[in-house]
Amino acid sequence: MSMSIPVSALIKSEVGILDQFQTAAEAISSMQNLSIRCILVSNAGKEIIGLVSKTDILYQVVSLQKNPTKVPLREIMSVPIISIPPEMPIRDALKVMEKHNIRQVVVSSGSNIYGMVDREDIIVKMERAVLEGAHAFNIDSPLCILDPFASTSIGKEKSVLICPHCQMEYSDKELLSKHVKATHLRINK
Repeated sequence: MSMSIPVSALIKSEVGILDQFQTAAEAISSMQNLSIRCILVSNAGKEIIGLVSKTDILYQVVSLQKNPTKVPLREIMSVPIISIPPEMPIRDALKVMEKHNIRQVVVSSGSNIYGMVDREDIIVKMERAVLEGAHAFNIDSPLCILDPFASTSIGKEKSVLICPHCQMEYSDKELLSKHVKATHLRINK
């Protein structure tokens, strides 16, 4: 998966919307039922005016030992909502989330909300793409054969390179290269 793909390819259209006067307990229940991490909050006109995440509930309700059945969403919602356009590349969406320390963003254009994108979903989909790519590579058919003396290994200390001929350790790639050329390539001629 390329980081330049637009976020529209990853939009989760499954969103929860609750009224601003509904409670944190109702938000938790809705999040559990929909397997989502946040709820959009609407006003009486059904327009989205805020967002409540699991973290908002954790920090503003649970950690303060407030009763979730008595805390209306309007008291804990994040405003304004941070939204991004559907054509924004995934890399830029991740930068927005990182900069603002948030895990999800609303994908919208004008007043139209298309869904949500969250960091965890991006990571999971990228991981899946990498694994599928790894399975596509067939290790049973090598591209070519490597001379065992043409490659070095890393020593126990990650900064040390080991000569494949005599096992001497070198801290610098250039020094190892000079050593191999001067000492061992003459032997093989």
